[in-house]
Amino acid sequence: MGLWTKLFGGADGCREAMCESYEKHVRDARKNGTKASSLHVSGLYGALGTRYIVRGVPITEVILWGELAPFLVMKEAEAVEALAEYDVFQERPKDARVTWLKEALNSALRSCRDTSRTAMAVAGLINQVA
Repeated sequence: MGLWTKLFGGADGCREAMCESYEKHVRDARKNGTKASSLHVSGLYGALGTRYIVRGVPITEVILWGELAPFLVMKEAEAVEALAEYDVFQERPKDARVTWLKEALNSALRSCRDTSRTAMAVAGLINQVA
């Protein structure tokens, strides 16, 4: 797509911008010597955190990790797509694929065997994360 779509492309622009931000943060983490197992986490964290900064929305690290919890237990490709859709949900809720996103998030949390990730998601709900 391109710059025009990212700026004025509505939901598709949000999705594209999030995916590109994820890729940029993974590349940056790789250049900085981040372990391969942590590149995906760096990409998700960087993409969502950057999106909040761009929108001028203040966010604490604790809340950001709570929001990321279900995405961290998904397979990489699904996590990136779901995170992009989550951003659409936050910025343009009427254009989001809400049913798909809800199923992806619920499925990830149901399949999670890591109680610390589930606890982060619960903390996110307590803090009224969207």
